[in-house]
Amino acid sequence: MSEYQNKAVKLLASSVGTESLMDLSDRREAFLYRALALYFAAGGIEDAIQPMIERVYSKNKPRVDIAVGDVLYKLAGIGHAADIDIIQAAYNKLDDAKLKLADESQYRPR
Repeated sequence: MSEYQNKAVKLLASSVGTESLMDLSDRREAFLYRALALYFAAGGIEDAIQPMIERVYSKNKPRVDIAVGDVLYKLAGIGHAADIDIIQAAYNKLDDAKLKLADESQYRPR
């Protein structure tokens, strides 16, 4: 795994727990939520979602590695169109997650 992925997985384990991190259903739902949030943030409209779902499910199910590559490829295009460095955005999210975990641990009973 890449350095970024290793750091993200470590932070995810700290925030959602190892069991949820290893639960494909939990990860799938969390990803879908964030993907839809990105779609909304980029100006997507709710009425277009159902037709997209129908298009996706009308095709053969791809392998997970191919689908992950497709997501990253299209994400690069969104970053370009929005003039955002997606890698910098990813590292900014890690920094934010670290701060939130530090704040939470500060208030946990010992």
